[in-house]
Amino acid sequence: MEAERRKLKSKQKKDLEKLKENERYFRSLIENASDIIYRYKLFPKQEYEYISPSVKRNLGYEPQQYYDNPRFNNKIVHPDDRNILKKIQSGDFNFSRPVEIRIIHKNGTVIWYEETITPFHDKEGKLFAIESIMHNISERKKIEERLSYMSFHDSLTDLYNRAYFEEELKRLDTKRQLPLSVVVGDINGLKLINDAFGHKEGDEMLQSCANVLKSCCRSEDIVARWGGDEFSMLLPNTSEEVALNIVKRIKEKSAKTKGGRITLSISLGVATKNKSHQDFTKMIKKAEDNMYRNKLIETKSIISSIISSLERTLFEKSIKTESHTRRIKKMALRLGRAIKLSANETDELSLLATIHDIGKVAILDIILNKKENLSKKEWETIKRHPEIGYRIAISSNQLSSIAEYILTVHEWWNGKGYPQGLKGEKIPVLSRIIAIVDAYEVMITGRPYKKAVSKRKAMAELEKCSGTQFDPDLVKKFIEILKHNSKY
Repeated sequence: MEAERRKLKSKQKKDLEKLKENERYFRSLIENASDIIYRYKLFPKQEYEYISPSVKRNLGYEPQQYYDNPRFNNKIVHPDDRNILKKIQSGDFNFSRPVEIRIIHKNGTVIWYEETITPFHDKEGKLFAIESIMHNISERKKIEERLSYMSFHDSLTDLYNRAYFEEELKRLDTKRQLPLSVVVGDINGLKLINDAFGHKEGDEMLQSCANVLKSCCRSEDIVARWGGDEFSMLLPNTSEEVALNIVKRIKEKSAKTKGGRITLSISLGVATKNKSHQDFTKMIKKAEDNMYRNKLIETKSIISSIISSLERTLFEKSIKTESHTRRIKKMALRLGRAIKLSANETDELSLLATIHDIGKVAILDIILNKKENLSKKEWETIKRHPEIGYRIAISSNQLSSIAEYILTVHEWWNGKGYPQGLKGEKIPVLSRIIAIVDAYEVMITGRPYKKAVSKRKAMAELEKCSGTQFDPDLVKKFIEILKHNSKY
């Protein structure tokens, strides 16, 4: 009997030791956890029965601050979330799901936590305590907020996107928001800018336009990038008269704004819903129609302005000056008259002489003005300019008639030119004229990597390349002109 008692006592001792060991293990686990763990008693009085030391690592506060002040957590919960805390402590809460709550760190920063709460009730069902594990989810919330932002914003311009615009339209298309105006805008000449300077320049134009629209609209207005080069503005409680004043401000500010190297130009249309029964989809269509009508009126002057800007940029980038260009034009027209070009062809030749190298606006200055011989890669870049020039010209009604000539100025009589490898009379005659005259002008004025030569040597070089690079008949006539004119 005594032996059994000793055996039982020994077993109880071992069980107690094991229990203490488990308690030490779990305490160590809790106290070294990165999450905040606490037990909070609500009845008969409010007090913290336990809070893990990790609270200091997480929030900067000492655990003792919680023990000393049972309402301490109420002070550091974000004001917007204090109602959630109140519901938790009253028991008027769904404890089956984690709750997201913001806590203010000792240094003032706001930290998001996901709190998993276990409630404890007495026999009567009254909540008397809660236990909680708080996990820092700030990084997750940042990602969620960023994803949410991106889902409703255009990444390039930082304006709202079309999806958000359409959602807001559903919210704002009510009687209370009348009159409800819409403004639709479209950047003029963006395709031409993209072709001339590349999409980086076009992106700068889009960003400049977005900044102008935001600055001219009010905080309650919805400004969105509708897509491509189109923008939409939703103006609640705004009459057509006020909307037109906003459009006027946009136009005035656009005229003083550059998107990269070109002045911003945007066509705009307005429509206003004044009565509840009106279909707002039709208002948007009306605004678009007004915008396109304005665009037709403005396009000619807009494109002319852009072309002028391109010409100025070409002179700034290139070693060719305006005086050189005038010389090329004079010589080309002289050769054109010698072969009896029509009046229309003469006009086109005059324009071609001025802007046949317009595609070079898209080539880096460092390549255009390089003093050493061009590398193979740099030469390939230079050879792109006829195609760029073609795309610029084809975008403009004023230049489209000479687009093909710009494309073919660097073709050779023997078919070894670029970009298409055309041969002989398949090369337009205007392109053949400019090729000869331009080559002569370049030789007698020089290049960054090559000194100028005498008129005699330049003529000799033209004769040498006659039948290979240049049309032999045109070379013969041009040399006759040069021999009889000391000015060239």
